[in-house]
Amino acid sequence: MKALKYITLLMFVFLFVACSEESPFEVAEEDLNEAEELAQQKYNESQRAENSVSEEEKCRRGTSTYSDDYCCSYYGERCRYYSSSSYMSESDKCYYGTSTYGDDYCCTYYGYRCAYVYSSSSYNSSGSGSVYYLTTSKTMKITLKSYKQVSSNWDGFDGAGDPEVSFTIYTYSDGVAGQTINTQVFIDKSDTRSWSGAVSKTYTINKGIDQIKVCPKVIDEDVSSNDNYSSGKCVTASNIGYLTSSDVNAQTDYNSDYNLEWEWYLY
Repeated sequence: MKALKYITLLMFVFLFVACSEESPFEVAEEDLNEAEELAQQKYNESQRAENSVSEEEKCRRGTSTYSDDYCCSYYGERCRYYSSSSYMSESDKCYYGTSTYGDDYCCTYYGYRCAYVYSSSSYNSSGSGSVYYLTTSKTMKITLKSYKQVSSNWDGFDGAGDPEVSFTIYTYSDGVAGQTINTQVFIDKSDTRSWSGAVSKTYTINKGIDQIKVCPKVIDEDVSSNDNYSSGKCVTASNIGYLTSSDVNAQTDYNSDYNLEWEWYLY
């Protein structure tokens, strides 16, 4: 009787398989293929999303393939990791507050940590009571002086690009990031290989800031999508509390795509 039940069950299975258009194995294989295709699709989408993220944002998230010192130098990100780096100079250690020497040493030899020296004004560079950071907010006037396209075929036609030039200004207080200023556009030209003149704009720099980093941004405007030709070069000025309105910072960005000249000062 037990054997008869097994035979009946086997006949039912064979009958079901015979009547079905696809075998259970074929159905399972199709499900597996669909799962693999879905996983590949999700991976491709995540890769496209990651590729669309700027290098600055990758530095901020900690996903950049570049080193922390690169992210710090060009974008002002990941600088906090410098404190554990054995290759830091004594000047950098003073700047980030990790030096084993005293604050008076850092102030005397490198102009850092002076804010913590209360007993004497002999550490001030001018001897007039000034300190390395801004004791009041100041106005930063930045002026674009000239632009020249160096490489060719920016727009794929006659070679002359449609340059749009602006700047990003990063500020720091004792190594801690402060305000970030994305400036207005200084020039916005069409089919222009070179330009010279003087376009100025002003921005407020907050009290307590001791370092400013200026990064030019050069875009070739396009109908479909703009091309970012920015070199990534940034110019940094430290101890800005010592600067006066007569201290003009003339700066350049010469690279394989363009030459740029600008200047700024505080008042």
